Parts: sequence; structure tokens; C-alpha cells
Amino acid sequence: MRIELKDFQSRAVSTLSSKLESMRRRYEQDGETSSICLASPTGSGKTVMCAATIEALFFGGDDLGLSPDENAVVLWLSDSPSLNEQTCVRFANVADKLADSVLDHRHLETVTNHFGASHDVLDPRHVYFLSKDLLSRNGLLTKGGELNSGRVFWDILDRTIKDPERNLYLFIDEAHRGLGSNASSDKGTSTIYANLIDGFEGRAAMPIVVGVSATPQRFDAAMDLRENRVRMPRVSVTPREVQESGLLKDIIELRVPEKDDPVEHQYLTMACQRFALACSKWDEYCTEQDERSIHPLLLVQTADNISMSSLAELCDQIMSLVPGLNEAACFANVFGEHKLLAAGKYLIPYIDPEFVQDSPNVRVLFAKEAVSNGWDCPRAEVIFSQRRRSDSTYIAQLVGRMVRTPLARRIDGDDMLNSVACYLPQFNPDSTKDVVDYLMGRKDAMGESSIGAKNIVLRPVTVTTAEPRTDKDYEDELERYEANQEAIREAEGQQPGFQPSVAGMGEQSSFEDALVPIRDKEPKDDSDQTGNESPSATDGGTSAIPKPNDSTINPIAPAQLSKPKPPTKQEQSFTKEEWAGIKKAFGSIPVQRVPKKARNEFQSLLRTASLLVETGLDRDAARDVNHRFSRRLAGSIVSNEDEYLAARHEVEVSETVKITLDKLNETETSSQEEAMTDPEGLRKAARDADVRFGKELAQAYRKENFVQLGRQECDLRLAAAVRTPAIVDDLERWAAKTRKDYFDTVDGSGSYDFLSDAAKQRYDELARETEGRRLTRIEWPTSLITSDLFAKYPRHIVQKEDGLCPLDLNDMEQAIVNTELAKARTIAFYRNPSGSMSAKAFSIPYMSSVGRKALHPDFIFFVRDEQGDIRPSLVDPHAEFLGDTLAKLKGYVNYLRDFPDVFKQVLFVGDMGNKEYRVINLLRNDVQEAILSYTEVDCKALFYGPYANTYQ
Repeated sequence: MRIELKDFQSRAVSTLSSKLESMRRRYEQDGETSSICLASPTGSGKTVMCAATIEALFFGGDDLGLSPDENAVVLWLSDSPSLNEQTCVRFANVADKLADSVLDHRHLETVTNHFGASHDVLDPRHVYFLSKDLLSRNGLLTKGGELNSGRVFWDILDRTIKDPERNLYLFIDEAHRGLGSNASSDKGTSTIYANLIDGFEGRAAMPIVVGVSATPQRFDAAMDLRENRVRMPRVSVTPREVQESGLLKDIIELRVPEKDDPVEHQYLTMACQRFALACSKWDEYCTEQDERSIHPLLLVQTADNISMSSLAELCDQIMSLVPGLNEAACFANVFGEHKLLAAGKYLIPYIDPEFVQDSPNVRVLFAKEAVSNGWDCPRAEVIFSQRRRSDSTYIAQLVGRMVRTPLARRIDGDDMLNSVACYLPQFNPDSTKDVVDYLMGRKDAMGESSIGAKNIVLRPVTVTTAEPRTDKDYEDELERYEANQEAIREAEGQQPGFQPSVAGMGEQSSFEDALVPIRDKEPKDDSDQTGNESPSATDGGTSAIPKPNDSTINPIAPAQLSKPKPPTKQEQSFTKEEWAGIKKAFGSIPVQRVPKKARNEFQSLLRTASLLVETGLDRDAARDVNHRFSRRLAGSIVSNEDEYLAARHEVEVSETVKITLDKLNETETSSQEEAMTDPEGLRKAARDADVRFGKELAQAYRKENFVQLGRQECDLRLAAAVRTPAIVDDLERWAAKTRKDYFDTVDGSGSYDFLSDAAKQRYDELARETEGRRLTRIEWPTSLITSDLFAKYPRHIVQKEDGLCPLDLNDMEQAIVNTELAKARTIAFYRNPSGSMSAKAFSIPYMSSVGRKALHPDFIFFVRDEQGDIRPSLVDPHAEFLGDTLAKLKGYVNYLRDFPDVFKQVLFVGDMGNKEYRVINLLRNDVQEAILSYTEVDCKALFYGPYANTYQ
């Protein structure tokens, strides 16, 4: 190794290597497959430890007392090509026996789409870096084909595993991502991982699997569910060991606003000031200690849709506050677009994340999400993030990868050089709780405090639509098949040179015999069927072989049909009449897509005024609207003075909560700080008014008050007003009423009739734009990947061949399905994808406390009504009564009032505890009225009153 391992790293490498040797011997002796996990915190150097382990595996380790496995082959799996590239570069940099440099590929090789063209098996003492996407169903590696010389990667693995001269080890990087709850959103990923571990379609299972993760519970849970794989005890590194080694910075500082709606500009100012101080302190320290220069890095995490003009403003602000930066070379980006950005006068090139640390000219790095898995940059000192509080995962993961110390040791006497500072203007003290818990090790991953095996897809199986097929269909197919075979035989019999075999009393001749030319066969008889002597080949007789000028026509044989199989239970689950009814009922369900972005009253008013001016209906409308808005805003500031002054103070003064996490001493403290907003910050804060009120109205206010107030005061008042809900509400009501008054005036005057067709169209669109709603239908499901270990249910519209569909249901959901299927009227059902925005999911919009959301009823049952028609019914079980349950019920009612005749029944089932289920019928008018008039937060009482019954 080119670097000296820390004590905890050496212990982990030695333990893991010894266990791998033991696992290999047990596999060689009795075929025992096994797994083990290297469980080590983020920033502990997992890649370095793996490189050292693999180097010892290939070449032995005298210092660790390890013998080499000369037949060892390592397959390194990750879910990202860029992560593999980073790992390969890191291996080459730290392990001298694996590579002389990053250009040395003797032992390190990346699997590509044409890998099979040059590989029949995997070679010993090689690390093969594989991205899981290459093994997708339609991937070139899994198809073979000409590009891979016909070789399928699954077969290459199979041959390698079965070769006694090769010992294959599978290392899974970030193992929790492919086998844990994060895989639930991508069933394809979990299926690929499972196929590699368990063997694809009967091929050999992976002998030894090594999971590498900071969250080992997910990997271990996945291994425990495998019956024929022994899970070895983890090789664990504790956070305390890593912290005490000096590899990680001791202190993480988070600065967040005390209240919402901060002045974001001021937080970047504070971040730049902190960054400039860090640069000065590191320069001073490195000069005093004769250390290499650190070149600290400022990381700016932007919003996803940031414009080039906004990016240029960020660059301007940074350049004005941080001395010594070279504007031509100090900026770079790691955006997903992978391209050079032209932001005003700044050129911001793309840089691969793995090269940031060793590119000292890059001093400011722009990112959007968490850069990439496995990335770390010890010289990163300060983060400024525009991400919203809903993106806390990105923040936590990014900070977690920035905590390495630049010199791989603690700096005595200066806490700033042992810290990383984060400025998060879109967060608040409450919303940072998840981030703090993650960084302090109280959570294994963002958004979850305990890890289970619920979403692990083991023994994956694909279920398909239960299209009916009857015995009569089978008989017809068999008849067509036999006719096809007869036609093929007749066509073959008319081919030149064909001679049917008479050997074995009518037995068919072998396929090989059929390939032998007739003239090369010995005649079976000396005469033909007429008694005439058959001319021999030596006599020149060629009666059985057409001459070159023979006019014999060679008939074309029909295409070969596959022999039909009898109908499966899946194909007999439904009659054709039922299936047609199910599909019709499924297609009748409307999905209401309500626009997520609400209409802006101010923009609508401005568009209305513009139309009135352009059409001559009111030449002064635009000027009047601007003047009246300025007067209304001034009056609203006076009438809402208390709220306005509070908002004004928040704009003028950035009140910040500083949360300090001391990782070494395991303490957490908070304190308050204040910073005055500079004029540029006020100007940017006022942009929120430009967006909310419309730039034209905001500019009208500035122009009308500029002489009396000045630009800075105008910006301050606009910024404070737009942050005062009472003022915004008052102005919105004024804009809506003013707009309505304009329409009423036009409608009352009869002027509308004299507009051109184009003007009438614009007028009508403005008049009804709030009514726009888009209706769609649910996409018919064709297949679903699920686990064959789940409980299986009949009459689902997608099934296995045995007529059953495996579904992951809780106890209440199981009870619902069993109860409904037991009813004679139930024909079929569909498990609606939960929490999914897929086109195959049915959703109903509702208004929550944070805006429009969508609920997903759990089950659609297809039932036969009194007239014999098949209609959809909804049954939606709820195990808990949460804060948004009433909002969901009201969403149901609004939807059902728009579409009252679609469903046969709509049942909302509540779990009252002790398996007591109560149900309300949402199609009843009295139930709907009760829900709409209900005001209590806890709506459980609705299920105990006269509107509910026991579910049965």
C-alpha cells in the first residue's frame, strides 16, 4: 500500500482477510456459500480498506500475516458507472501492487457492453468493476449477440464460479442501496442484485459475497432471508474509532434561520466570510508547519432549476467577498448535465467528482444534489445550500462526505481547522433534526431510524395480465398447429432431393440422416415401387436428383408454429365475458390531475388589463392597475402594521441559529447570531415581490415612491410586504375583485360581441382559467415484479401461471382482500400501487396543510351489479388516523361528487384497534355532508357515530 493504514483500518483489513480465507475453504470443502459485511461509517476509508483487503487477497500481506489466494477473482459491483470509476482511480492511487498508476490496467478492469467479446471467463488476480445497469433485461451483456461474440455475461460468471482454478468474490459497494429500502423505488435494481447473488435462472450462486456499507442492517437482513447462504459476523468499525483517529473533523457547524423566509443573500455572504477566514488560517498554518498547501474549497449547492443569470450573480457575490480567487479558473461544476456552463462573464467547466480533491485551482464547486456516492473532498471547508428542507437527505449526505480532515490528522489548538461550516437558509431548527440525527450517528440513513427487510425483493417473480384462454381456444390452436406441421411435411416432401425414410417400418429418419445427400446413401432396395430397376448413381441415373434444368418448383414451407400448451390456471381465472367487463370497468375510472401550481391573481390581473388595452375595451386599464396597486400596498402596510414590522425586522436582520455538533465529545449545542442585511441583500430579497406580485406591479410601486423613499427603502418595504401573509392575502383579494369588476363591466356593456375571434378566445381563457382540470385514465397494467415469498391471492388481474398473485399486504389489508373475495359479487381486484405517481396508479387529489397532494386507494375491486354489469368499487383500509385523514376524506367526497356514477361502492375502512374494523360508505349523501362539515382534527369519531358500520 502506498499509504499507511490507521490502526482501526489495519485491524479491519486483517479480520476481513482472515474471514475471507475461512469462507473460501468452507466453499471448497462442502460448497457452502456465505456472506460478510464490512460495516464502517462514512469517511472512514472503506475504499482504502477494501483495496488493502483485495491486495492482500491477491498477493498476500506479510505485515498482516496473510497468505495469497492466487486463484482469487474480484467482481466489484455498484449502481453507478461514475462511482466505479472513482473506486478504480482510488484503488490505483493507494494500492501499489494493484496498479503502478491510474493508467495501469493489469489488475483493474471495467466491464463494458462488449466485455464478452474478449472474455470467456474472469481471470485470477483481476478486479472487474461492474455497473448494475449493464445487466438490465435489454442490456447487451445479457443478450450476447455479435458485439459480445455470442457470450452472455451470466454464462461467463457461471463458468468462472464452476472453474476449480478460480475463486470468485463479489464485493457490493454501498450494499444497502441495492438490497435495502432504497431499492423499493427500483425493483429492477433489487432483481439484478438478487440474480448476481443467487444465480440467474439456475446458474451457480455466488460463492462469497462481501457487502460494503455504512448501514449494514439492510445488507444483513437480505442475507438472512436466503436459506442456503451463511451470514458471517460483520467486520465493524465504530464511529468512535474513526473520530479518535483524526481522520474526521471534530466539529460540524450548521447555521439556519430562526424563522422562515430568510434573506438568502445574507447567508451566502456569511458563508463567504467564513470561507475567506478558513483560507487565511490554512495558509498561515501550512506556512508555519511547512506543510503542503490545502487550497480550501467552498461548496455551493444550488436549486435544480437554477438559471445562468442566477449562477452569475452567485459568482459575482463570491468574487466580491473572497480575496485571492482567480475568476477564470476557480469555479467548476458537478451538475448532472456534465457540460461547460456560461454564466455571464464566468465559464464554469464540468469536473469529474473524483478529480476535485486533486485540482487545487478549483476553489468553488457548484453541485445540485449530493455530488455522488463515494465522493469525498477533505479540503472542502464550507457549504452554502439553496436546497429546500424537503431535500435534507442531500444536505446530510453531502456534509457526511466533507468531514475528512485535509491532513488526515487533527490540528491541535485551532477548532476552526477541525471543523466544517454549513449555511442552510432554507432550513430551520426543527427541519434540521433529521440532519443532526444522521450526522451524530443516531440514524442509519435519512428519514428512517430502524432498518427492516420489508422492501427487499427476494426470489423475484414477474406476474402478467390474466388474459383468458379456454379449452376451446386450446383445441383450435392445436388444430392449427397440426395443420401447420402437415403443411411443413408436404413442403419438405416436394423439395428437390427429398426421400422419405422407410427404415424401421415408418420411423422417421434421424435429423443427421436428413442432412446426407441421397446420392451418398446406399439404396434400401434394388427396385422402385413400380418394380422397375432403380438406376444407380454409378450408372448416371439421377431420377431422385433433379437436373440443373429441371422445372421442379420448390414450395416455400410455412413458418413453424410452437406447439400449444393446455390453458394454465392463470388463463382460466376469468371468462372472456368477465375479462371484457373488467377492462371496461378499469378504463371507466377517471383520474383527476389538478394543476400543482395555483393561479397567480396578480399575473391574471395584468394579463386582463393588457387584453383590455390591446382590444380598446379600456385604454387606461394597465395604468390604473399599476397606480391602484401602489396605493393598495401602502394602505395594507398601515393596516397590518404589527405583522409588517415583524417581517421587516426579519429582512433587515438575519437571525441565525448556530447548531454545533462536536463529534469527538459527542455533544450538541445551539446559540443565536445576528447579521445586518446589506443593500445588495435587500435588493435580492425584494425579488420575491417581483415574482409574487409581478415585476410590472413591483416596479410601479418603486417608481411611484422612489423620490420620497429611495430605492433601498422601496426594496425593503416590498421584501417585508411579500413576507407578510396578511398583506399578500389582502392584495390577492383586491386583485381578484378588480379583475372580476373588469369582466363584469365588459359583459354588461355588450362589448364582448364586437371582439375578434382571437380576442374572444383570449378573453374566454382568462375568464375560465381557474376551472382547468385535466382528466386521464389509469394505464392498464401488463406486468409487475414482486417476490414469490409473499402471500398469494387469486383473482388479481395480474398473476403467475398458477393463477395467484404474490402481494405484500399487512394484516388489515389481508383481511380486506379475503373478505371481499369471499363475496359472490366480486369478480376480480387490483392492488393499486401505493404512493406512486406511475401511470398505472389511481390517485385522487386532496388539499393538505402544505398544498395539493394525491391519495392512492389501496384496492379496486370489480363487482357485478344488479343488472349483471361489472363495475369498479374502492375499498381503502387505514390502520392509523393521521393528521391528514380528514383532508383525504374530503378529497374523496369532492372527487365522488364530480364522478358520482363511476363506482358501485366506495368504502373507507378504519382500524379501531384489536382488529375491530369500522367502515363508512362514501357514496352516501349524508356521509359526504358530515365529512365536509366536520371540523375536528381527529376524525376517528366519525367511525363511532351513526355514519359507520362494522366492516364485514
